[in-house]
Amino acid sequence: MKKSVLATLVLSSVFALAACDQASKDQMSSKVEEAKASVVEAKDATVEAAKEMKDVAVEKATEAKDAMVEKAGEAKDKMVEMKDAASDKMTEMKDSASDKMTEMKDAASDKMTEMKDSASDKMTEMKDSASDKMTEMKDAASDKMTEMKDAVKEKAAAAADAVSEKAAEVKEAVTK
Repeated sequence: MKKSVLATLVLSSVFALAACDQASKDQMSSKVEEAKASVVEAKDATVEAAKEMKDVAVEKATEAKDAMVEKAGEAKDKMVEMKDAASDKMTEMKDSASDKMTEMKDAASDKMTEMKDSASDKMTEMKDSASDKMTEMKDAASDKMTEMKDAVKEKAAAAADAVSEKAAEVKEAVTK
C-alpha cells in the first residue's frame, strides 16, 4: 500500500505542477514528459523493489521457519533486520522522488522567470518604439502646419497686393 501511495503522491504532484503552469504548457511539455518518465521509472523501481522485498521476505520466512524449530530468538532478529531493510529502501525511494520533484519545480520556476523577463523586455521595447513613432509623427505634423501657415501668409500677402493694385487702378480710372 505504501508503494501505491508513494506512486500516487508523485504522480499527483506532477499533475499539480503541470496544472499550475498552464500558460506555458507548450514550452513545458518536454519537462512534463520527463516527469512522466521519471514517475514511470519510480513506479518500476518501486515494483521491482517490492518484488525483491517479497522474494527476500519469502526466503527469510522459510529460513525463519526452519530456524524457529532450533532457535526462536534468531527468527525474531531476522524479521527485525528485514523490516529495517525495507524501511531503509522505502526511505531511499521517497528521498529520491522528493529530490526529483524539487528539481522539476526549480526548473519550472526558472523557466517562468525567464519568460516573464523576456515579455517585460519586449513590452518596454514596443513602448519605446511607439513613443519614437509618435514623436516623429508630431514633428512631421508640426513641420507641415508651419509650411501651410507660411503658404497661407504668402497667398494672403499676394492677394492683398493684388487688391491694392486693383483699387489703385479703379481709383485712377475714376479720377480720369
